[in-house]
Amino acid sequence: MTSRANTDHLDALIEELTVDACGDDEQISGFLEGADEALRSGETARIVGVDIELVAVDAGPDARTGLLATVRRQNQTYDVALADLDFSPNSELGAVVAAYRRWQGRAPYPGRSD
Repeated sequence: MTSRANTDHLDALIEELTVDACGDDEQISGFLEGADEALRSGETARIVGVDIELVAVDAGPDARTGLLATVRRQNQTYDVALADLDFSPNSELGAVVAAYRRWQGRAPYPGRSD
């Protein structure tokens, strides 16, 4: 369960990233800009319990696809849904992705109670 203070923080971040955006495409662009700004060299995350390194974030070809992450594991790169990645609690990009998940109507932090 997400705490009320954390929920308020995520709602404020959603508002900041989507201000003046009309429609899903423009709102996704706001999340993409926030993710680009938050992405740090060497940023790591987990997907299906496996550690990966984030290489880049991008928007898919339409609003249905949403945001994508290019990730690297063992010198191979893959494109995955950004919202499917799990970040450490202190990750700035993780906060943007949590807000993005909440905007999508999903749990902000899958598998965690914070």
